[in-house]
Amino acid sequence: MAGIYSLAPSIPAAVYPFVGALALIIGLLLAFFGESVFKMLTSVIGGIIGAVIGFAFGAALGGTIGAFIVAFIGAVIGGLLFYYVAEAGMALVIAYFVFEGVLYAAGGSPSGVTASGLTAVEVVAFIAGIAVFMVSIIFFKDIVAVITAVAGGLIVDYGLTFLHFGTFATIISIVVMVAGMVVQFTRLRSQKRIPVKGGRPAAVSSAPQGQLSPAAQEELDGEPGATSPLENDE
Repeated sequence: MAGIYSLAPSIPAAVYPFVGALALIIGLLLAFFGESVFKMLTSVIGGIIGAVIGFAFGAALGGTIGAFIVAFIGAVIGGLLFYYVAEAGMALVIAYFVFEGVLYAAGGSPSGVTASGLTAVEVVAFIAGIAVFMVSIIFFKDIVAVITAVAGGLIVDYGLTFLHFGTFATIISIVVMVAGMVVQFTRLRSQKRIPVKGGRPAAVSSAPQGQLSPAAQEELDGEPGATSPLENDE
């Protein structure tokens, strides 16, 4: 994977350690805690999209100054919108790329809705986009965990390449991707467990039938009107 970074702009060798360390920290945080910060990430994406759209409209309406003013307003609106509707925003982005990908794979023109109407390829791409949008909403956090783990691993590879790890950078990045997915999925599964009454797991008794463990008895005694099985037998 390190070969793809030759396409990046040239960076002075003197700052390689700083760039590598920063990329390493960001990559690890993203890989292992991505699903916890997805709202911030989508807010940044929304801000960028809003700024680009605002700049285009502002430039057409009010020149350079107007472009920057409208771009700033668009960035604020886009950032807030994507923050509060992060799931729908991310799902829309994924669905859009699927739509464009299907068009490209089928030989159609990207975003090429012509005046004559939708072609068969565009209809298929649109249906695929809608389907992916629905799946993304249902399995949103799982998808975010995968995307952020992969992205974090790539950034780690980028950072380690600047730190001259060579081939080991790719190996470590793959380990980070897999470990990040495992950690995030484990955290998600623990969050999806059905909470019990009182907000804590019920004490499990290992005592013989008809008796309760001290922890279970203490929990039972703390509930108003509760009696133990031994008292009911009397």
